[in-house]
Amino acid sequence: MRRSTRLMALLLTVTGCASSTAPSLRPSELQTEWERAPAADRSASSDSAWWRSFGDPVLDELISLAERQNLDLRIADARIREARALRQGAQAALFPQLTGTAGLSRGQTVVLNTERTTATLGVEASWEVDIFGRLRKEARAADAVWTATQAERDGVRLTLAAEVSRAYLEYRLYRAQHTIAGANAKAAEETLRIARARFEQGLSSRLDVERALTTRGETRALVAQLAESADSSRHRIVLLLATTPEELGKVLSETGALPSASALGVLLTPTEVIGLRPDVRAAEAQLLAAIARREAAEALRYPRITLASMLGLQGGAETSTFLSGGSLLWSVGANLLAPLLDFGRIRATIDAADARQEQAYLSYELTARTGLQEVQTALILYTQGESRRNELTAATESARRAAGLARRQYAEGTLSLLEVLDAERTLYNLELQAARATADVSLRLVSLYQTMGLMPPGQDTA
Repeated sequence: MRRSTRLMALLLTVTGCASSTAPSLRPSELQTEWERAPAADRSASSDSAWWRSFGDPVLDELISLAERQNLDLRIADARIREARALRQGAQAALFPQLTGTAGLSRGQTVVLNTERTTATLGVEASWEVDIFGRLRKEARAADAVWTATQAERDGVRLTLAAEVSRAYLEYRLYRAQHTIAGANAKAAEETLRIARARFEQGLSSRLDVERALTTRGETRALVAQLAESADSSRHRIVLLLATTPEELGKVLSETGALPSASALGVLLTPTEVIGLRPDVRAAEAQLLAAIARREAAEALRYPRITLASMLGLQGGAETSTFLSGGSLLWSVGANLLAPLLDFGRIRATIDAADARQEQAYLSYELTARTGLQEVQTALILYTQGESRRNELTAATESARRAAGLARRQYAEGTLSLLEVLDAERTLYNLELQAARATADVSLRLVSLYQTMGLMPPGQDTA
């Protein structure tokens, strides 16, 4: 289900409940429609696992493993537990505190020259009456921080899914290019064989042989380079999954098609993006925390009232004497603590809270605007990537036919080796570019889903 956003309302009302120095932002200043947006299903759910659109079960398994094992995600979970504990502590300060006391002392009276052992046992209660809301505001700030850490964890999950997808797509790309380079290396070897045969028959010069040798060497060098790049991507997946190469090998094989999503599955509006992106939600929560802290600082101007009571027994150390002859002690009281002269300490605390609130507001606005810019850029790159992929696919097919014709005509003696090598080099480069373009569309689609903040709900850590 799509989340609704409170951005517009908050941007308009934050100045009413915050410092007078906080800037304002009109909703008309925010982008409301995307430029050059591709066709997409506007009614599709934003809670779906977007990586499943690639139809690759290996990718699905890798992301599932990453969510269970990734160290960054486990750190984010620990931060949520920390924020939850601090939230519970802030809420507990609103209620009375009950403590038990016990004591044992031995002394001597100077006049009577007698020694006496005295035992005390009691219960004390204290409660700060939160008349001016300082404790409530601090509890509200702690609750907002807890909400922010949950949003930050969502951001870690989203980034993790995107990074695993990118690493996997790049691994498949390099393996696909490695296969292309290997096939071209075999073709270069065949071209070299023909060139040598024609040279030995006196039908061509030594120059043709040297050119064929150069082409074969270049192709073989690229095969090794692509294998190196594939290994680098594979070890990046090992890190993201916090696993070992041996364990990853049980899931990820060297063979496999390069995944390609058919089309953009869902496209959110700018307002929906602002309401869904984890970083914007975290910035919003941090702004609410800053507002609450500012209000708590304002409450320092006013008196604090604390109620206290005590009930206990005091008597001899012996159990029978203590219970039968002990004195019952009790007390009830109230304390008032009010600032009289602090030489501007409270005013400075409020001014600092004002500045932190303004920083939080500006950070919130910047995060929202940055999110919209990132989505718009991702949309343009995705649209251009699709166009480039289609053009390169058509060009590759033409180059493949041209290379086949060139090899046949060279074998028949109607075409020079230079023209054959040029046709094969063109085909080779276009095949690599087409594979790169196919991967780029998928990678840009991943970036688009990430910038929109699309991520299915995860395990509740609350």
